[in-house]
Amino acid sequence: MSLTRTSITFDWTGEKREMLEVVANEEWNMTSIPDWLTLNIKENGGSTSLYFTAERNETDFGRSCTIIFFTQSQEQVLSITQSAQSRLVFSGEKEYRLGFAEAKLKVDVEANVRYDVKVSAGWLMLEDEGSINDDLTSIGKASILGGMGDSLTLKVAENTSRESRTAQVVISNETYSLSDTLTVIQAGNPNPTEYYVDGSYIQIKQATKGDGVNLFLMGDGFTKEYLAVGGRYEEYMKQAADYFFSIEPYNSYQEYFNVYAIMAESEGEGIKGENGNRVSTKFQCEYGSGTAITCNDDICFEYAQKVKEAGTEPMTLIVVLNSEKYAGTTYLYSDGNSIALCPMSREARPNDFEGVVHHEAGGHGFGFLCDEYVYYQREMPESRKEDIRAWQALGFQMNLDFTDNLTEILWKDFIGDKYKDVGAFEGGYEYRYGVWRPEENSCMNNNIPYFNVQSRRAIVQRIMNLGGEQFVLDNFIANDNVSLPEEDISRVAHQPISPLGTPVWNWCKQ
Repeated sequence: MSLTRTSITFDWTGEKREMLEVVANEEWNMTSIPDWLTLNIKENGGSTSLYFTAERNETDFGRSCTIIFFTQSQEQVLSITQSAQSRLVFSGEKEYRLGFAEAKLKVDVEANVRYDVKVSAGWLMLEDEGSINDDLTSIGKASILGGMGDSLTLKVAENTSRESRTAQVVISNETYSLSDTLTVIQAGNPNPTEYYVDGSYIQIKQATKGDGVNLFLMGDGFTKEYLAVGGRYEEYMKQAADYFFSIEPYNSYQEYFNVYAIMAESEGEGIKGENGNRVSTKFQCEYGSGTAITCNDDICFEYAQKVKEAGTEPMTLIVVLNSEKYAGTTYLYSDGNSIALCPMSREARPNDFEGVVHHEAGGHGFGFLCDEYVYYQREMPESRKEDIRAWQALGFQMNLDFTDNLTEILWKDFIGDKYKDVGAFEGGYEYRYGVWRPEENSCMNNNIPYFNVQSRRAIVQRIMNLGGEQFVLDNFIANDNVSLPEEDISRVAHQPISPLGTPVWNWCKQ
């Protein structure tokens, strides 16, 4: 005896009639069939044709049976299965109305097929309960192996707007053309959080002397959540401004400054290049080797120019980075513009956020000062000296000289009783020999909160020039009563700290 097939499969409709033939040279018989099957038999000489049909299976479960064909000497087995009716629906309410507060919503799904889940709005997200594909959850889509008694948990973000909002959750299976839709309506917030618009700005300090010297602050790597009115972004910008003016001579001359905080919303949080972060940010800041940082200077200046009342005078920009790394780099331009990139370092003083702002923004960015630390134990190359002289012709990089003759040196006006610590100290701008700085230690060496007198003069002279007033040396000396902070006197001038990124000096096309 033989069977032309050993298995038959029906879909849930059972509409298709299935046939098999039994060929035997002796009498045969078969076990009974279940009541959901119907059998028609047709004899064909040496063979018998069996026609099976199945009833519709409208249950939630598949079913099967085994039929044994036998003679006195042998037997054959036929397996018959039928799938359950394909089912995919939300079993509860199809519309939910929620308040404005953050919430979780658990919804039940009846399913006996694999299905996709798509969410139409970012404020409504699937919560991963183990069966959801992690890579897809973040974009509001997941593939789930369905089973009766499934449930989905939806995370609902707080509605910070006065307007209500609506989103849909769609479950679907393309193979069986099944889908169902759930609607979530969230009420508006009667007291919404206000957010600054990207590119808007606030003035946090207004000049009361002179024509006003402009300082622009903006942040990189800060998402919308930081930009709430009175929120963290605003707090960090004001903190950076406070740090800028917490050191002399800026503290004594802060009435000459207009300070603006410009709102910049980044797509991602943090800074590219830190711990493998590949985030996309507004100003495209990125960590390089050591403590160096790069940025897109065109976008930085574009945002500073949004402050129309500031005019076109040279722009000093402080870009606060949403990072706690100790690093910093300033980009300086021969037209007087500058960009100081300042992470919110959590290192100990003076290498903290305040120290970085002092060095990068106060020293390089506005003062156009050279570094004073020594890195190479050799003579400064002539090419470096020629470059410094070219910048000094513009009035920049005035805190170094190439002579130790105290009657000719750039800061000869400060050699005397009032400035007992001023002299000619060899070493600066990375080189040990052939270059001299005014004092043993200063902020441009190791970030201490103290600029030497020649640096203070350069800063004040620039404030006066940009503020529309004449710089008078005698007035400066009379008002200059600054000394190295007691706690920093013991700091060694060339202590082995990691220097901040080398400033980048750019000659502008004439």
